[in-house]
Amino acid sequence: MKVALVTGASAGIGKSIALQLLKDGYHVAITGRSLKTLESAFPKEEVDQTRIFCIQADATNFESYSQIVAGTILAFGQLDLLVNNVGGATLKQTIETSTLADWNEAISLNATSVFFTIQAAIPHLKKSSCGTIVNFSSILASRPIPGLGPYSASKAAVEMLTKTVAMELAPFGIRVLCISPATIQTNFHTNAGMSFEAAEKYYEASKSTHPIGRIGQPEDVSQLVSFLADSSKSGFMTGSVIHLDGGRMMTSATGSGLR
Repeated sequence: MKVALVTGASAGIGKSIALQLLKDGYHVAITGRSLKTLESAFPKEEVDQTRIFCIQADATNFESYSQIVAGTILAFGQLDLLVNNVGGATLKQTIETSTLADWNEAISLNATSVFFTIQAAIPHLKKSSCGTIVNFSSILASRPIPGLGPYSASKAAVEMLTKTVAMELAPFGIRVLCISPATIQTNFHTNAGMSFEAAEKYYEASKSTHPIGRIGQPEDVSQLVSFLADSSKSGFMTGSVIHLDGGRMMTSATGSGLR
């Protein structure tokens, strides 16, 4: 049996990852702020309820990090894969307008949760023959956008944490990796403050900013997680930040007259 813990799995990327891991044969513990939303995302008509365990948790609550790991062990007895997917942003958090609360929430949600959930998981991952951690950064860790400074800083922190923790845990056979997506079509942008209409326009416009000619879908991400979790395929990888970006990192802003 293989067991995974996926944080922030109520919808979008997290839900897609959980479903993919179920297909891969995992038992999966999932977290979200609303237990009702979690359970409705994985109904018994579609998912074997003996292989999934829903945990209500707020990723900005320090106590939740050890609790979700303990809940996973209580449900399934082991932990082989930790996917730190939970995160989020708020638009228009400029340096002049952001409050200490804005800053602390971004760091807590996106970086503190990663660091201390890993810390809680280490004793159990050490017991696994294939212990793996997959964290999530963002293209905004490398490509700044005005008004998203706290979010970008928190995701840059995740990338360095991935590399540091990978070095510390390598002697125990635990691999640590990080996925840095560009634009993925989820509820991320509406949760950040965009209207549905604005988000749809943004997705359409973003097709031209990704050289591959489209934006990403949650399944693009979950398939990569599946690959990274499989030590028979990616066992020589650790500490890597993988840009899942349709080529976006290759591009730079250019005056229209130069094209």
